[in-house]
Amino acid sequence: MPAPGRCYRYFPAALERETLEHLLVGRQELLESLFYEADRASASRTPRFFLLVGSRGAGKSHLMSLLCRRIRDELSGLVIPVDLAEEEYSIFRASDFFLRVLAGMGVETSDVAALGEDSLVREAAVERIAAAAGERQVVVFVENIHEVFDQMERREVRALRSVFQRTDYLSVIASAPSLFPGVLDHEEPFYNFFRVFHLRELDCAESKDLMRRVAEVDGDTAFIENFGDYEPGIEALRHLIGGNPGLVIRLYEILSQCGAGRAAEAFFRLADEQTPYYREVFRRLPGQRRLILDTILTAETPLTPKDVAERARLNLATVNAQLRRLEAEGYVVSRPMKKRTTYEARDRLFSLWRAMRRPAGRDRVFVLIGFLEAWHGHPAAVDIPYRGASGVMEGVALPDRIAAGRREDVLAGLKEAGEEPDDPDRLARSVEITLDLAGEELLAGNRANGLSLIRLAYAHAGRLDPATARRMTAGFLKRLIGAGEVSAVGSAVREIVLSGGAGYEGFLKPVADAVAIVEAKDTRLYYTRLQPEERAVVAGIVREITGSEELGAGV
Repeated sequence: MPAPGRCYRYFPAALERETLEHLLVGRQELLESLFYEADRASASRTPRFFLLVGSRGAGKSHLMSLLCRRIRDELSGLVIPVDLAEEEYSIFRASDFFLRVLAGMGVETSDVAALGEDSLVREAAVERIAAAAGERQVVVFVENIHEVFDQMERREVRALRSVFQRTDYLSVIASAPSLFPGVLDHEEPFYNFFRVFHLRELDCAESKDLMRRVAEVDGDTAFIENFGDYEPGIEALRHLIGGNPGLVIRLYEILSQCGAGRAAEAFFRLADEQTPYYREVFRRLPGQRRLILDTILTAETPLTPKDVAERARLNLATVNAQLRRLEAEGYVVSRPMKKRTTYEARDRLFSLWRAMRRPAGRDRVFVLIGFLEAWHGHPAAVDIPYRGASGVMEGVALPDRIAAGRREDVLAGLKEAGEEPDDPDRLARSVEITLDLAGEELLAGNRANGLSLIRLAYAHAGRLDPATARRMTAGFLKRLIGAGEVSAVGSAVREIVLSGGAGYEGFLKPVADAVAIVEAKDTRLYYTRLQPEERAVVAGIVREITGSEELGAGV
């Protein structure tokens, strides 16, 4: 592990190789594959042209910086790596590109640039690159190559490709946030030219590993020592932000400032910070495409092209054409299901950010965060185990006559607790024990008894702190879900919604959706009723109920 220093989020090239290697999570296999290809290219004199595609923060710069260092350190006799600047604002001609390559090789270029006529400059630069390389391969690293192409006229892009096609010593490893017209459109010079690698998101374990590693580099010993306190919030928020490494690192930074148990605050800060970027995305899109993307972003469920056409009041053929372009550009993703195809935002945080700009969407996000905090949160300190069942909370034991578990004693205990308004802990313990008994009755097939106990518990639960009531509800349902009895879970959810009030309907939507999928045995519901941030949560509940992956989400 490197000595503590500083993790630069926007400037990985400033980090030492050891630090880059320590912070590389989930990309090791791809790194080895690219390094191997660079080695093979040098031996066979067969150039490689690779394009790394991933959204902002996906780790493209990190991976390319580390690969460049490895090639320089381990293949110096065979390969010359040339790392262009991350932002190349002065490349408008093919000649500019090759002059920059020469400068990156440490070769003097003033006499070449002085030749005057641009075609002569370009050809002289290419010849000098060959002379300076000798028998070695030149690998050019070009970040944000879509911006380079945008700055060049089409004839200059064509000239660039012409040089790549007729030389055997120039390879290119490039990056872009998405596939773009310069490589997608059939009439463009670089159509089907690059081998494309899509950078996947990190899974939950990899996200937590990355946070720990960044904390080590930052020297944040407090975060590392108390990581267990942060884990529930991290697990909850990952459903909302996904596994984008850049967002994971920023979430670590915010959580380390806010402290454990502040998941909602951390999420809102993170989402708010994305505002300039997301506004720029909308600004860049032409009118119809902007309207279609916004229609998808603000919907509560994935939409079919027909849905989009109706909501946006556009022609269906136009919508289909623009959806194909939005998908190619990386803004949306399609889910074909027999005769039905739905579309949703690829960037789940983008969708949540847009939802938060509208009152109804903001309410939906609040409710989802409340569920995730309760579902992943630490047990409160007032519960006890009941009849060997693992409660959501631990703390002071109830009097023996209640803990003994006889139904009449539980009812008496709840009544007594309800008459003592100054003892909320006693009331919470009594409600919890009542829910435990309700669960036992439901699992034993005594549906009427179980539902009556749920009604009794929620007649008093309204006097509890809302966060405590939500955690108790989540713990109760998790115990039922662990037993694998979908009918008991469904009955309990419906009764809680009826007895606990309207707020519980939104709060328990993920559990209700999971029950619906299990009962219908229809995985299409993941893609017709649920947005991406809900899908993984619901799929996890389905997996716990069924004990298998058979009804899991496809992605």
